[in-house]
Amino acid sequence: MKKCFIFAGGDYDGFFDKIEKNDYVIGVDRGYTYLNALKANLIIGDFDSSVEPNYPDKIVLKPEKDVTDLYAALEIAIKKNYKNIIVYGGLGGRLSHTIANIKILFEFKKKGINISLKSKNKLAFIINKDFKEEEYIDDFYVSVFALEDDIKDLSLKNLKYELNNYNLKSYQSLGVSNETLNKPFEIKFSNGMLLVIYERKSAFI
Repeated sequence: MKKCFIFAGGDYDGFFDKIEKNDYVIGVDRGYTYLNALKANLIIGDFDSSVEPNYPDKIVLKPEKDVTDLYAALEIAIKKNYKNIIVYGGLGGRLSHTIANIKILFEFKKKGINISLKSKNKLAFIINKDFKEEEYIDDFYVSVFALEDDIKDLSLKNLKYELNNYNLKSYQSLGVSNETLNKPFEIKFSNGMLLVIYERKSAFI
């Protein structure tokens, strides 16, 4: 399945996944400086936090606008029919931008678009149905938060702290800092949307 990789302008630790020939790469504002030897298909931004690059495939946005540079980049990716999008440089940096990026995940998930915010030691994404994790199972904190509606019948299996048919309120922080047990785990619930965050434990020691 083809993917779109977006390098946003937040804190970036140099990590990125393997990028295939048919994938699409976008550098957003100063995020284009993170690309190094990677060739972007497109660079976009108002470049208020970096020098505007001399690049053939470039869109310059006005500094005064109703959406963030990242949002504008996501709209372009979606117009190109990418429904699986990974964003680097979307975590850390300004807290307001991180929260805005999580809100963006929520908005686009409602439209059927899967977006992940990713770094070397962190991963954030949203689920709206039962989910099984088989990759990130060793040395991770796992946190889940109800977003819009209360989450009914929430069950967490094969994590350090299990839940069984718990109704998680949208204002509760109960789902923070669970822990993996080096085996696949499951998150099950009957309605709503969950923000899921993985954080590598060894990175915070």
